[in-house]
Amino acid sequence: MDTLLAARRARGMTQGNVARATGISVPTLRALERGEGGLGPLIAVMEVLGLRWGWVPDGEDAAAALAGRRKARGISQGELARRIGCSRPTLIALERRLAGSVATLARALQILGLRPMLRGVAPVGRGLVPARNAPARDLVMTPPDLAAAVIGHFAPGLSGSVLDPARGQGAFYDGFPAHLDRHWCEIGG
Repeated sequence: MDTLLAARRARGMTQGNVARATGISVPTLRALERGEGGLGPLIAVMEVLGLRWGWVPDGEDAAAALAGRRKARGISQGELARRIGCSRPTLIALERRLAGSVATLARALQILGLRPMLRGVAPVGRGLVPARNAPARDLVMTPPDLAAAVIGHFAPGLSGSVLDPARGQGAFYDGFPAHLDRHWCEIGG
């Protein structure tokens, strides 16, 4: 379960942090990260790590979507259970309340052509444009000595136009070589 491991690491959380936050043991979390274990603990970990089921849009019933896909493919419960290698009651529990093992769900998703199992959630309200603030707070404070050292390193290869996206106090803008066509910009409102 690469997505689970990647999400935990991206949040800077240890296995112990996640285990405590979800009320499961570290060995249980390790098993989940290997694609083993039960769906109950996986669902708890998904909540902490901000993950969702990958085969269904937010707000839809994942178990019902799984059953719907099986029916749309014209596969009976008995046939899918046989192909997964589980009992029909196990498949029924999976399709009714998403109960069972991670391995059983993974195999069902593979057979039904539903991937990925998990996906991250896009951050809400966070775009590329920063929130508005007072212009006085929007200064870049690069020390002039540091800017001069950086420019000095790259100056022999610089030519044409240079756009400084954050002029601030001018440490970079003012230090660019005179032969360059210098410009700067700010995000306006």
